[in-house]
Amino acid sequence: MTPILQQFLSEARDFLQSISEKLLRLEKAPGDAELMSDLFRSVHTLKGNSGLFDFPEMTRVLHAAEDLMSVVREGQLGFSQDLADRLLEAMDFVALLLDELQSGAGGGAAHVQSSMRLAESLRALIVVVHGAADGPLPRAHTSGPAQEPVTLPLEAVPDGLLAAWREAAKAAAPLQWIIYTPAIDCFFKGEDPFHQARQTPGIVWQRISTRESWPALAELDPYQCVLRFDLVTDAARATLDEHFRYVPEQVAIVPLTQQSLDPALATAASVDGGPGPAASAPGSSTSSMVREILAAQAIALGLPDAVAWLPGRLRAIASTLAACSRSSGREDALPSLEAALALALTSNRAEPLHAWMSALGHAFAPPIAAPGTSSAEPSNPSIAAPNPSDPASGRGGEEIPATAVLKVEQGKIDRLMSLIGEMVVAKNGLPFLAARAESVYGVRELSREIKTQYAVINRIAEEMQDAIMQVRMMPVSGVFQRFPRLVRDISRKLGKEVLLTLEGEDTEADKNIIEALADPLIHIVRNSLDHGIETPELRRAAGKPAEGRLVIRASQDSGRVLIDISDDGKGIDPAVVKRKAYEKGIIDEAVLERISDQEAVNLVFAAGFSTAETVSDLSGRGVGMDVVRNAVERVNGSVALTSEKGKGTRLRLSLPLSMAVTNVMVIESNKQIFGVPMDLVLETVRIPRSAIRSIKNRQTIVLRNRILPLRSLNELLAEDLPQVSNELDEMATLVVQIHGESLGIVVDDFREVVDIILKPMGGILNAVPGYSGSALLGDGSVLMVLNPKELVTWQ
Repeated sequence: MTPILQQFLSEARDFLQSISEKLLRLEKAPGDAELMSDLFRSVHTLKGNSGLFDFPEMTRVLHAAEDLMSVVREGQLGFSQDLADRLLEAMDFVALLLDELQSGAGGGAAHVQSSMRLAESLRALIVVVHGAADGPLPRAHTSGPAQEPVTLPLEAVPDGLLAAWREAAKAAAPLQWIIYTPAIDCFFKGEDPFHQARQTPGIVWQRISTRESWPALAELDPYQCVLRFDLVTDAARATLDEHFRYVPEQVAIVPLTQQSLDPALATAASVDGGPGPAASAPGSSTSSMVREILAAQAIALGLPDAVAWLPGRLRAIASTLAACSRSSGREDALPSLEAALALALTSNRAEPLHAWMSALGHAFAPPIAAPGTSSAEPSNPSIAAPNPSDPASGRGGEEIPATAVLKVEQGKIDRLMSLIGEMVVAKNGLPFLAARAESVYGVRELSREIKTQYAVINRIAEEMQDAIMQVRMMPVSGVFQRFPRLVRDISRKLGKEVLLTLEGEDTEADKNIIEALADPLIHIVRNSLDHGIETPELRRAAGKPAEGRLVIRASQDSGRVLIDISDDGKGIDPAVVKRKAYEKGIIDEAVLERISDQEAVNLVFAAGFSTAETVSDLSGRGVGMDVVRNAVERVNGSVALTSEKGKGTRLRLSLPLSMAVTNVMVIESNKQIFGVPMDLVLETVRIPRSAIRSIKNRQTIVLRNRILPLRSLNELLAEDLPQVSNELDEMATLVVQIHGESLGIVVDDFREVVDIILKPMGGILNAVPGYSGSALLGDGSVLMVLNPKELVTWQ
């Protein structure tokens, strides 16, 4: 991947995020002209940048989006929810292409048809503007002729060859008829249609004709292309898509079947009302306006059905088809159209309406075949050249602010962090060297000089470490920006009204922490929308506003990042949780009787737990909150859940600011040293052996009027040795917090607290439970860092 492509991918993702944000803001403020202009400039710039590369599918969709935004910006079309849906769908398609390019799997013609459908879906809204205007607007940036019905000039094919094709069609041989109608202004775009046609793979027959009669020689414009190429090929459809990848809107590809090759069959199909070449014969009295409108509806019917707004789309399409029927004098088709609409709404599929168009649509307007077919009228080639001083037509009119931001690859920052870690380890060796110079060699002056130099190096190393860590710090807005779109789509799918409030987006944390936040927060938000916030009807019945509220807030406290997610929904019913947990075998009958309400609420973190009665694409599979807790704990964080029935739920994620440097307490056990992350340590105490009591074969002690269970570290590490006490027969105990509960881990002794660069375990050691990783100490020894949560769970 070249540096310029890497830069494009990085900038393109920023543009997509900005475009999505502006689209969501415009839904709430559709009359904001300045925001609309900003959105247009973002789409225009992204389209221009994509044109620098060989990404025709991406450029095609962005070009159509730009055309649509231009019409909206000029006030010819109002901003609507349907328009926003189509633009967001287009941006999702661009993001998919970017992901494939990032992974090295992009660059082919696999998405040609998808890009064509999306581009036509966007331009279908512009067609509506054409019909509503006093006069027809110029087709914005069209690269092909006006769409017309496909007609196969079979009379030009020799009888022997036509018979061979019929035999091939009977044998299901893959023959394709290609109608290639170049754009009138194609020469000005560097295209060579004759070469393009001659290079078509697998040609078995070809014919060149014109879309109109040749004018008088004195009136002939040699810079306009009015040719039409008809070709028959035995090449595969994927091969043809790749060949015509850059001009798909100028090409129609028709599979040759017995019906298309036999005029008698075609005529019969026409009489029966079925689709066929005869039904699409030229000479229809219907205006090209109706044909374009029908083409737009056919494209809209081809969009995916799995969207929340499908019923609205189907009603809008049916309304348009009804208007076309009336304008064509075919009111008799309306009853069958209403029946098709009812069936489509009942089945939640567009197929019934599509079948109606196929069966009856040709009766008042010929069906529109693939884009780019031949036309009786040449398209309007007069596309004005962009004015460099016009901000609507080119980049010359844009004010591109200067930036002082330097984008650096993450790998380079990670390398700096690795080097500073090695420097910290080397620096920590100087005190040991100073002590050795004095105790072993008796050179006290040299020891003092080493300590003095250590102070200087320590200050520089700490400043470098802090500076590099600041480079890795990112605002949480990078994650928060995903949620307006997520909340919008899911709430509409569920039929709920939700107001999302984001606070503290400027709060910063380490990049790895920010990235680790994404999946847990998405799980939490989806659960809140699905399980927490009620439908408007239920909220009104409970005396609440119809619109639910979801608040995501970020803040810093004592060197940690706190993320609070709260809603004003129905909350969690402890009784329901207890019953579900008991039914799923998560708790037994004894626990069911004594468990508190807060302990019951915390059962939602158990693996496989779900209160959903049915499985959907949002919930019910038992994977959610346990995934959240595991993901947060992997970055040394914690999750706290509180809920009040009928009033709402609140989740608090507590995460470290950075994972680059870990603060650990060094402990000793069985003549070995280990590290324990200070994030988990509540306190260290020495308890008299005589104060230890046994409850149900478990050692405990009463500490500050609370029972504290005790576990021996040697026992947890499968060492069959008792812990050593001091001269006063006191046991060194490390009090840690695991899943909200306190636990005392008995060790032999405490050492110092140090900052380390934690290295994950590699190879087969990565599968050993109970260890977070390892680190080098200043004297060169290896410190194994324990993971008390995993160690206790494993036991």
